[in-house]
Amino acid sequence: MSVFTSILQKTSSLKNLLVLFVCSHLVLLLMMLFTFPSINAQIGTKAFDLQTFGYSASVAASIVDSLNAETTQLYLFPQLLFLDLLYPILLALLQSSLLFRVMNTNSKLGFVVLLIPFLAMASDYIENILIILMILKAVELSEAFVFVSSSFTLLKGLLTSVAWIAILIGFLRLGVLRIYRK
Repeated sequence: MSVFTSILQKTSSLKNLLVLFVCSHLVLLLMMLFTFPSINAQIGTKAFDLQTFGYSASVAASIVDSLNAETTQLYLFPQLLFLDLLYPILLALLQSSLLFRVMNTNSKLGFVVLLIPFLAMASDYIENILIILMILKAVELSEAFVFVSSSFTLLKGLLTSVAWIAILIGFLRLGVLRIYRK
């Protein structure tokens, strides 16, 4: 058994799933109730992370230009360098652990599906690095740079959605199998 599946076997117990769910959603709640409302109010739109369908160079420039020093600091810490470091790993562990419970993980496809939440996590971390570079004005907001940054925002959302859909399908399949067996 690989180290990866060994970890998922431990985290997929009902108790550990509950802990992961509560912890990940407490972090999400903190972001949605405290940091993002403050950031969004200052910039007059949604923060980069919340731009579900991506953003253009002009939107990126508008966001960066709207940030004052205080909001930039808030965006950096605790948002990007604490909360948005914790949330992706907690969510990836939660999703992969749920998938581990509802899928045949012995197949190659099953193993690949288990990795999807961690690919979403990696996309989120890359997105965070690119956002940090933008809000610190460490890079020129060229069309190409913003396209790459926006693409990681889209990829994060897409992979997270795929993982949730796979979890839903897995639970539906288990439910149908239980009904069929009775």
